[in-house]
Amino acid sequence: MMSDIRGSGVRGSGVRGLRDFDPRERSGGALALGAVCLIGGSVAAAPHLHGYPLIGGQAVRYGLATVFLLLWARIRRHTFVRPSPGQWAWVFLLAATGMAGYGVVLVHATSTASPGTVGVALGAAPLVIVLVRSLLARVRPSRGLVAGALLVACGSAVAQLSMGGGVEWSARGFGWSGLALAGVCAVTLLGAPATQALGPLTATTYACALASGLLFLTAVITGSVTGGPVLRRPSGIESAALVFLALGVTTVVFLMWYGAVERLGAGRTGLFNGLVPTASLLALSVTGTATATPGQITGSVLVLTGVLLGLRGGIRRGAAER
Repeated sequence: MMSDIRGSGVRGSGVRGLRDFDPRERSGGALALGAVCLIGGSVAAAPHLHGYPLIGGQAVRYGLATVFLLLWARIRRHTFVRPSPGQWAWVFLLAATGMAGYGVVLVHATSTASPGTVGVALGAAPLVIVLVRSLLARVRPSRGLVAGALLVACGSAVAQLSMGGGVEWSARGFGWSGLALAGVCAVTLLGAPATQALGPLTATTYACALASGLLFLTAVITGSVTGGPVLRRPSGIESAALVFLALGVTTVVFLMWYGAVERLGAGRTGLFNGLVPTASLLALSVTGTATATPGQITGSVLVLTGVLLGLRGGIRRGAAER
């Protein structure tokens, strides 16, 4: 798997200043931040698809993303690597959980639990990623990285709970929220070994193609049981939303995110997940559909502080992730 040590740039002991990050690390941070901004912008497009078939629409999204990736590969004259059986397993798991599964699970989570419950669960993603990566690498993470991830989780919780949708107890709601959290973490944890072995473009293209196929199959099976439509002709605004989600929030986001994983490692890249609510709030503020509250601003500041602390902390020397 990807090495956080290679990306962390630890030079001896101690915490480093931001100016000490090398160009590779700075570009990794820029890529992760750009991906987060695009994800946040998706909140402006998603409402236009509320009346479109959910699973079939997600299948179209990933199908279009596959086409865009193939076109980009053609422009770049990219040669696709043929995965080994083990590498196919990583790609399949990424497609099934981090792509196809996450989108469907998130909808079910938001329909069975309060927004605060789902938001708090997703806000824990950076901490889960750091701990799981360290466990798999059999290395103790640095205090700075853990403290940063914990601060991100706390800041995200403050921002979410300040929106008025508190945490409500429901076994079903917590279960779906937990599955949504697993899907978010899978994007980074399963994507790291796949991109290390195949490269971001190859791994993303294969995973998007598989995700599209899995979603179409699921839509057909679900439609045969419920009698609901698998697909329908989208309206103009729905077509624009699907293209935006496929190109901006899938094709570009995954390439940028896995480019960041290559440069920063899975643990530090995962910290940027905490900035998604802030980016979403900014997008809603720009469109005039939401206004930031003091609690959201406080939570966003805590998240940003946690990201910076975690990036500077890195992890201990000798943590080779395989």
